[in-house]
Amino acid sequence: MDKLESVRQKSPEDFLRDIGFPLDIFWDIAQKVSNYIKDQKEKRPITKRGLKARMSIENKLLLTIYYMRHYMTFARLGEEFNISESYANKIFHKITDILVKILKLKSRNELLNSELGTLLIDASEQPIERPQNKQKKYYSGKKTAYCKDSISC
Repeated sequence: MDKLESVRQKSPEDFLRDIGFPLDIFWDIAQKVSNYIKDQKEKRPITKRGLKARMSIENKLLLTIYYMRHYMTFARLGEEFNISESYANKIFHKITDILVKILKLKSRNELLNSELGTLLIDASEQPIERPQNKQKKYYSGKKTAYCKDSISC
């Protein structure tokens, strides 16, 4: 069973939790991606040659959304979709480029933006290990910890 079939069998709540939006919106986006690819093949018939894709467009879109939603490694995505790591990477980049064009975004980074109002970063200062070679460049003569800011260490 391919990944799309296993995800489709989930309840609507579980699908929403896994993917981030409802199933009907997923099918709308998949249809737009499919239409875009067909239009590009009609504009450039030379791209029709070669082997046919092993994965459906819906599975490729699902792979891309899984990466953006869960930040899996491409090796893990490859295992999930029964493909190689490099092919998962290739699919991700191809589909994100198509999504940027379909959704009329400025760049690929806008796909990853979320509506976070606040971001909290732990920026506590960590002591720097004492250098073994050429320590005179860092050594001040004081017997304190080596930090970029010696006041807080």
